Amino acid sequence: MPPPLIDVQIIRAGDGKYYPKPGETVAIHYTIKLASGKEVDNTYKRKQPFRFKVACGQVVKGWDAAVTQLSVGEKATCVFPARLAYGEKGFPGLIPKNAELHVTLELVAISMGD
Repeated sequence: MPPPLIDVQIIRAGDGKYYPKPGETVAIHYTIKLASGKEVDNTYKRKQPFRFKVACGQVVKGWDAAVTQLSVGEKATCVFPARLAYGEKGFPGLIPKNAELHVTLELVAISMGD
């Protein structure tokens, strides 16, 4: 088995039973910071988890690579290299091009539906 694309450092263990699979919808909370420490996004502040379908091209590759390593309830930190984040384009007005993202994420739930 090849090594994961993202190195995940566990902060809090999850249930150890349920891990997201391609096609399942996950709900996550996260904080994203640039390497400088500047926070660029935070779902905790919005009080609304972010939902996406795993491995279906809905998000940058870093999310798929990181979330599939977590079980429900698990919280972790990781670094998305630019190639697995927004790459050469960046996200205008928010994330510079070729930016590495420092992410804290928590897998809140997994569901089969959208």
